[in-house]
Amino acid sequence: MKEKLKKINNKWVRLIAWLVVSVNSSAMIMGYELLPFSNGEIVNGISIVAMLGTEAWNHWKNNSYTKKAKIADNHLEAMKEGK
Repeated sequence: MKEKLKKINNKWVRLIAWLVVSVNSSAMIMGYELLPFSNGEIVNGISIVAMLGTEAWNHWKNNSYTKKAKIADNHLEAMKEGK
């Protein structure tokens, strides 16, 4: 998984996000409505996605699912007990 994350170059994600925002903002300034959603609906949608994403990430980071993580947890407990 770490190898895949290292290969992702987030410059493309930032560029696409900037393009979408700038095109949409420019269109709104000129009086066009490109997205069929109100600003409130967009904010609600982004908030829901952010909430679900952060919950999944926090749950994954704070729990041991992989075999290596479980071994590390056992090792940490043994170290805490002084074994």
